[in-house]
Amino acid sequence: MSFVEPFALLLLLPAAALAAWLALTPHAGSLALPGHWHRVIEAGMQRFMAAQVLSRNRVPWLFWLVTWTLIVLGLARPVFDEGAPEDLGNLAGRVIAIDMSAKADLQQQVLLAYRILDAAPNIPTALVVATAEAFEIVPLTTDRTYFDRYLQVLSTDLMPIDGRAPAIAVIHGEQLLTRAEVAVGQVVLLTGGLPPQAEPAEADEWLRAVIVDRNEIAAWEGFSERAGAQLAGDNAIQGVIDELSGRVAAALRDSGRSGEFELRPWLLAAAAVFWLLFFRRVRGT
Repeated sequence: MSFVEPFALLLLLPAAALAAWLALTPHAGSLALPGHWHRVIEAGMQRFMAAQVLSRNRVPWLFWLVTWTLIVLGLARPVFDEGAPEDLGNLAGRVIAIDMSAKADLQQQVLLAYRILDAAPNIPTALVVATAEAFEIVPLTTDRTYFDRYLQVLSTDLMPIDGRAPAIAVIHGEQLLTRAEVAVGQVVLLTGGLPPQAEPAEADEWLRAVIVDRNEIAAWEGFSERAGAQLAGDNAIQGVIDELSGRVAAALRDSGRSGEFELRPWLLAAAAVFWLLFFRRVRGT
């Protein structure tokens, strides 16, 4: 078993201190009755009555102690490892679309593509390039050597036609995801310069992202909003990567293929039961 948020366990320190105090003073209340009850209760019954008072006072503390412990363990998110997760297969896919006609540094776009690949090597990734038309260069694959072979020779001289239609690259990438029947997919458009006048196509079921030079973000806000795409500068691409990773993690949990069993829901449910039992006891008393 492991904890996703281990630092949350520090919240157990107050509970441990309370448990230590209860353990070290088991008979503190049995020596004397509270207040002036010793004046009206027979001396032979005082130790018995004091023990009863102490036991009644201890039970609420034990309820709170158990409830607090369960809540803290839930916050720490314990998980049981059930073995290695299955391969992502067609569960996820990402398409990197490079706008070859953009007035952007192609070498910088290639470096961005490498950074995306390095951040998520297990997600099948495809490469699409576009001018006025879009072309599939690399199909969905996790073979980094195969992908690098084409990234290293990428050049605008290889494009058969001129023009500019970055929206075509996005649509082409989404068609690749549809044909591959992936459950969670993302198209990342690497572009720059001024946004085109043509309206982008409406967003489909796939995630969309547009990455431009950090100084050009303001110019691309309208284009990205109309396309339903996340906009990021070339210095802040982690959010784009995390967006797909979060969807993949959720899909893994829903499909039961994550290789882990999370205890948090059960711990919080148990804490709720103890909470209700405490109020039921108070009402009964």
